[in-house]
Amino acid sequence: METTGVKAALVHSDNLPNGQSYLEWGAVWGGSVVAVATSTVLGQFGTTGGLALGDPMLANGDPSWQVLVASLWLFLMALASSAGGGYIAGRMRSRWNDASKNEVEFRDGVHGLSVWAVSTIAVAIFAAVSAALAAVGVEADTASADLPANVVEYTKTIALVYGFATAAASALGAGAAWWFASLGGSHRDEGTDVNLLTPGFLRR
Repeated sequence: METTGVKAALVHSDNLPNGQSYLEWGAVWGGSVVAVATSTVLGQFGTTGGLALGDPMLANGDPSWQVLVASLWLFLMALASSAGGGYIAGRMRSRWNDASKNEVEFRDGVHGLSVWAVSTIAVAIFAAVSAALAAVGVEADTASADLPANVVEYTKTIALVYGFATAAASALGAGAAWWFASLGGSHRDEGTDVNLLTPGFLRR
């Protein structure tokens, strides 16, 4: 009987003391760094590959479809970065064996959502600074030139579409971060071999 009691104590730990949290910021920051780095790399790739948002007008005066390409790339960037960061946070956080399976999944998901929030704020700050610096150059270039009315209208429409795409991509990123954090937590508990997650040519 005593042996059974010892085993039970090892399997089920006590709740955290008052004032402490199940949220592990080490795992969150690690996942956030991965998410931001992934966004940066994919953003650079998109810019050099012609997938970034370009001119609103073509040379013949027709509206450019580049905004749709850029929006799709934005969706892929958000999903990939949030999924990677969320998985890292979910798999790297400690699990307290004092909760049901659903509660454990919720805690993993919250870590992924926290990664999404931190990385989104970081990217938003960087984008705001970059936009402010770019606006200075745009004002200087357009101060002495009058743009055609159709160009101004297309530019406003594209700004609206791209803004909506940015918000939608961010929302999808939150869902991806939650789901992949839960997946990472599941792999943590099951002891899933990391070699199953990497291509054969990257294995030792």
